[in-house]
Amino acid sequence: MSLVDQTALDRLRASLSSSATVNLPGDPGYSVKRWALNAERPAAVVACPATAEDVVQILAFAQGKAPYESQQKLHLAIKCGGHTPSGASSSDGIVIDLNPQMHDVRVDPEAKLAYVGGGCLWENVDEATFKHGKSGLCVRNCWSYWCRYVGSPWFINRCLTLLFLIAGGLTLGGGYGWLCSQHGLVIDNLVQVTVVTSTGEILKASETENADLFWAVRGGGGNFGVATEFVIKVHDQRPDLYVLSLMYSPDAIAKVVPEINAWLAERTSAEGAHIAFLMGPMGQPVFALQLMYNGDPETGAKKFERFTQFESLVTKPEVIPYLQLNHLKDALVGHGACRSLQGSFVPDVPSGLPVELIVDTQKAWQQLITDHPAAVRSAVVIELYHNEKWSSVPSDATAFAHRKPNHNVGYILTWEDPTFTEQAYKANLDLNAHFIKSRNTHFPADATGEGGYTNYMDEESRNATKEFAHRRFGKNFSRLVDIKRKYDPANMFGRWFTVYNLNEARGEGLH
Repeated sequence: MSLVDQTALDRLRASLSSSATVNLPGDPGYSVKRWALNAERPAAVVACPATAEDVVQILAFAQGKAPYESQQKLHLAIKCGGHTPSGASSSDGIVIDLNPQMHDVRVDPEAKLAYVGGGCLWENVDEATFKHGKSGLCVRNCWSYWCRYVGSPWFINRCLTLLFLIAGGLTLGGGYGWLCSQHGLVIDNLVQVTVVTSTGEILKASETENADLFWAVRGGGGNFGVATEFVIKVHDQRPDLYVLSLMYSPDAIAKVVPEINAWLAERTSAEGAHIAFLMGPMGQPVFALQLMYNGDPETGAKKFERFTQFESLVTKPEVIPYLQLNHLKDALVGHGACRSLQGSFVPDVPSGLPVELIVDTQKAWQQLITDHPAAVRSAVVIELYHNEKWSSVPSDATAFAHRKPNHNVGYILTWEDPTFTEQAYKANLDLNAHFIKSRNTHFPADATGEGGYTNYMDEESRNATKEFAHRRFGKNFSRLVDIKRKYDPANMFGRWFTVYNLNEARGEGLH
């Protein structure tokens, strides 16, 4: 029996704008392709809106509301770039795919604002903002995630920022990246967002309008509606910067990490770094370090020359255009593989990173790929950003609760064989549990707060319990529940760390 009523479908198509499409399996515009193969689901319908008004009609169709009463209710997922491996942007019901028609970016150089469509990849944002003068008005790719839809370099950014990260998911979850040390998280630069609610209202949310919703979407994810446009502050950005990429043997960790700690103690907000454990170009495990200086290249070279004193397998200094920074590792994280993401924190303290913790984490990663050769392309990344800018924001100023001075730790498992999928999920969670146990021997258990950066907690979000979601948002959870009840009482948007009252039965009101 078909999930889709033809009469209601014809009516939906007739109600949408001329650029919007509604696609069934076999139609040219139908696609369930995702960054991670394990996240793909055979949707009954893929609807590609071009306006917020189109979204209103599609939501009514999905709920069987007037004028689509003949249509049964459908499971719903919202897709921007399709980056999440958890399947949050996939459904066997209806997928609202914002990317094909809602990826425009308009820049107001004088006001230093970018108007970003809800379906944009961060690449769209970078390219539109950077061309406004040599200083490069540019939204920072703040969201180190490990994929390619918005962000930075290294292997992997929801662990190194890569350009195919989605602007919507990155923003609603927080938004880290290479320049967040200077400008704060993406949510700290968000001025306004347009949201379509489950009841069909098109709302502008800002500090002065629907302020409760604006508070909630800054870190509360897609729990409250479909975000069709973001208005984001942009900042002057120099046209080039300095990057130093090194790969060492894992035996060098004991020597290099103390030097990293010395650098951490004196770094400026113009400097950032990523540590990574991954397979090197010759097929051997490596300890990789990538450093970025957003300033004069000669100054950057002097700042980072301390790391060239150690014997390395690869040493690559570069002066590159800012836009290239976000493309350095695109080839390593393209579409076409299965993936699992997970994340944690390590405290940013004056004494720096415990050498024993870094050594132990590298060994745990290497043991994982030894035990599971199918996951040999997997990696662990630690992001070392200057956190004063975002840590100075009170934890209750937005829904994003992770304001303690922490470094993000991200794990990305990559594999080809679909039969390994369930083992991969468990292996990633086990790796995270091992790291937390090791970390807690060096720091108090409450030093970091609960869990990790939610945009990296993809693996745990797959089967998240209500208690788990409660821990993710900490003291902000109760307020999020109240706002959720106001804007999405039936939990139509419940694919990512759903916030609902702990006293309510799991699944109540779900579609």
